[in-house]
Amino acid sequence: MVEDGVAIMEQINWGKYMERARIGLASINFLVILMYISIILLGTRYVIDAQMGKEFLSGMSRIPSSPVLLYWTTLGMYGILVGSLHVWKEGSHPMASTICPALEIIMCLMIVSNMSMVYNGVILLVFSDILYHKREEKYGYLILTLLAMSFFLCNYDFVSSFLPMTDISQYFDVFPSNSHVIIQMVRSVLETSNMTIFIVFLLCYIANQLQEKENIQKELDMIQNVNQQLQNYAEISEKLGETNERKRLAREIHDTLGHALTGIAAGVDACIAMIDRNPEATKKQLFVISRVVRQGIGDVRNSLNKLRPGALEEKGFKGSVENMVHELNSLGNISVKLNYELENVDLEKTKEDALFRMIQESTTNSIRHGHARNVNVHLFIQEHMLCLEIQDDGVGCDTIKYGYGLKQMNERVSILGGMVEFNGENGFLTKIRIPLQKGEIHDQSINS
Repeated sequence: MVEDGVAIMEQINWGKYMERARIGLASINFLVILMYISIILLGTRYVIDAQMGKEFLSGMSRIPSSPVLLYWTTLGMYGILVGSLHVWKEGSHPMASTICPALEIIMCLMIVSNMSMVYNGVILLVFSDILYHKREEKYGYLILTLLAMSFFLCNYDFVSSFLPMTDISQYFDVFPSNSHVIIQMVRSVLETSNMTIFIVFLLCYIANQLQEKENIQKELDMIQNVNQQLQNYAEISEKLGETNERKRLAREIHDTLGHALTGIAAGVDACIAMIDRNPEATKKQLFVISRVVRQGIGDVRNSLNKLRPGALEEKGFKGSVENMVHELNSLGNISVKLNYELENVDLEKTKEDALFRMIQESTTNSIRHGHARNVNVHLFIQEHMLCLEIQDDGVGCDTIKYGYGLKQMNERVSILGGMVEFNGENGFLTKIRIPLQKGEIHDQSINS
């Protein structure tokens, strides 16, 4: 795609060559017109000096106008024409696109008429200028058609057949033969050059049009390619978002429901063990289990609604952890001790959520998989790091197997930029280190 864009930039600038051709046409037409009016002026002087007036006028079907007046009026009109070309080029006035072409056409036809239509090449200059500027406008091609018709109709041989016209070519014949040959050669070269440059302009115009169409097609292809890439990216982003949301919800449900069910299972086991010998204690235990069930239901609902755990919302981080520990101790067959040393710390909600879930996961694993009787939960600050250590006296393990819960803990800690270690040699130890942000510690003196 980038290579296509570079190729477009490196293509030939046909518009630049069209501009040069227009300048060439303006220059050649000036020389041709200057040659004609100068020949008329000099030829008249030569006729007067050679006393050839009677012979000269006898060959004219119409008496010519004043050569001096013709000379200056023609130069003035051509000056206005060139000025209009320049103004339209610069676009210095908002009305230029309307006034300039009309002025060019009027001056062009007046020049051709002033020269008795013996030279109409100036029409090609105006044609090229209007083609260059107005080709995409509503009436552009209509104007160009009229100019093309004018080029063929504004011809001395054609018009003189039904209207009396001054034959300017007679002025060329009054000069001596040697001068006459040179003048005719210059005339032929200039008029041929004018037509050649006009043809070059048309070729450049056609090439420019083809190039523009090709560039537009390439740009459309590039846009289509970019749109396709953006569509693919949007689909990938949407799938990634869905995957992340599913993982998040799965993690939340696992943490809340898994924790609640583990507590319920432990409580039910305790009830089964003491129902025969102590019904009253069993009844109290069932009340505890009922409370755990309701708490679990609330947490599941909050997770599905993308909310924080209900305990965190109601009691804050410390209160919710203490409540979790109290509920676990109420089960009767496990002892959980909490050592909370974060009194001067104000944590972000994301960290509170993550820590709460990881404590839930670790204590749940200690009961479910480790069959632990004692669990120590220690929260403290060390070297600007938030530390969480959870040690139990369960069966432990020789090799750490990363199930769903441990993977989710790894993900949570990784998101917070921290690190986690697991050790199953003596019971099961979970060590978590999470960097603290500036402003989360109120009293720096507690760092140890």
